[in-house]
Amino acid sequence: MVTKLKSTRYHILLKLLAFLMIALALTSAFVLLLSIVMMEIPFETIIEPEYAESREFNIRGYSSNMYDQTEWNQMRAKALPRAQIFGASILLAIVLLIYLTNVVGQNEKGGTIHLSWHDKIPSDVLIVVYACVVPIWFLLMEVILFRRVYSTNNIDWELGASGVVTFLLISALGLYYVSSVKQIKAKTFIKKSLWFQVLYWIYDLIKSLFDGRAFSKNGLTKSLFKRQLVFIVASAFMVFLTFVFLMVPPLMLLPPIMECVIIYWFIKGNRKTYEAIDKGFNDSLEEQMKAERMKIQLITNVSHDLKTPLTSIIGYVDLLSKEPLEEPAREYVTVLTEKSDRLKYIVSDLFDLAKSTTGNIQVDFEEIDLKRLIQQTMGDLSDEIEKSGLEFKMQLPEDAVLIHSDGKKLYRVFMNLIGNALQYALMGTRVYVTLETSESIAKVSIKNIAGYEMTFTEEEVLQRFTRGDQARTSEGSGLGLSIAESFTHVCGGKFELVIDGDLFKANVSFPVK
Repeated sequence: MVTKLKSTRYHILLKLLAFLMIALALTSAFVLLLSIVMMEIPFETIIEPEYAESREFNIRGYSSNMYDQTEWNQMRAKALPRAQIFGASILLAIVLLIYLTNVVGQNEKGGTIHLSWHDKIPSDVLIVVYACVVPIWFLLMEVILFRRVYSTNNIDWELGASGVVTFLLISALGLYYVSSVKQIKAKTFIKKSLWFQVLYWIYDLIKSLFDGRAFSKNGLTKSLFKRQLVFIVASAFMVFLTFVFLMVPPLMLLPPIMECVIIYWFIKGNRKTYEAIDKGFNDSLEEQMKAERMKIQLITNVSHDLKTPLTSIIGYVDLLSKEPLEEPAREYVTVLTEKSDRLKYIVSDLFDLAKSTTGNIQVDFEEIDLKRLIQQTMGDLSDEIEKSGLEFKMQLPEDAVLIHSDGKKLYRVFMNLIGNALQYALMGTRVYVTLETSESIAKVSIKNIAGYEMTFTEEEVLQRFTRGDQARTSEGSGLGLSIAESFTHVCGGKFELVIDGDLFKANVSFPVK
């Protein structure tokens, strides 16, 4: 592992040095070339040692200066070394550029291509960004060489400043080159560019209009799409024939007649497809309703059939509890009493839920005081509240809140909701029970902090036999919230659950009289 890390660092260092050497070599070549120009040395001095051979150069008018051989030799002595270093710098830059192009993007020899955040920027965006560097370089070079902001003819200063600016330009362009090479190696240079993505999106959109991919999973909609495509193409062809037959009067009526036939075929075919889709939809809906009815009937029948033997079990357990039993047997009877009572409540919940779901439940609507009903529910559960270790905070209006509902069913709703808070709220926290009225709506909210991680949604926890405590460390049938929702709807109200992090909130709303 250590050897691999050292190898990675070694390759990164080599690539960085190669990058800097390329920038320095190209900068050096540019500065040397610029120095020859600034010293007004003719480039002929590099290839022509004798001034006499270069006189044609002066005669043609390319230079207004006339040199003697001594001056020519002096200029050659200055230009020739610069030209040699220029060539060596260009050669070194080419060799290092080939090496860098080969290894860029790899942290080690033969490794995979790694893209940084900079390399993941679309290539056309990088072109626009780095293209802005070139005009800035031209502007700075103009300031340095022509405007002479320091009012000096110091060539060394001008060459140094030009070298710094050019080094920064080459470094910036080098970053773009390296990033482009990485993208080309990773095959993202074109695919990830914005223009390619836009063009591909347009192409895919046009293609989706004609290939019917969205309807491939359903044979009826697929045939409908194909028929529509044939209709469009055939209609377009008829329009074309209409213009063609304008020059042949006897044939002018042929395309409209053919178009009428095509329209008839299109409408008739679509009607058959729509009828098949409608039949399939109705059959599917009927199957779902049938399955739901069978489920409800099963629950109702099982609940009803369990009541008789369960009543007998509870009766005999009660008789056993009155007999003089020894301590182990009495403990067993106590457990039987608790479990049979719990089973009785579960069967009762099942029966009530089945009746409310099917609508076969008697509802006695009357005018009730919602505030007093909440207070009554809290009073009946006062012992459980005191033992729970939870602090209940009630926020009720001073005046009565009258609604038209079934008091017994609504009492069961609040018993279930408060019981749910007693069972699942975090120990030592507060439970808020509030009643608010606004715009002729009375809204009861019960909020608590859950004592476990709630990894379910509002819809999931309302399913029958679904419990929020997945570990099932507490007793419960998983029907409490489902019954509360069903009874609320039966009583003419609206039921809503809100889960926000560890906050569990149940809202029950009714119209105010």
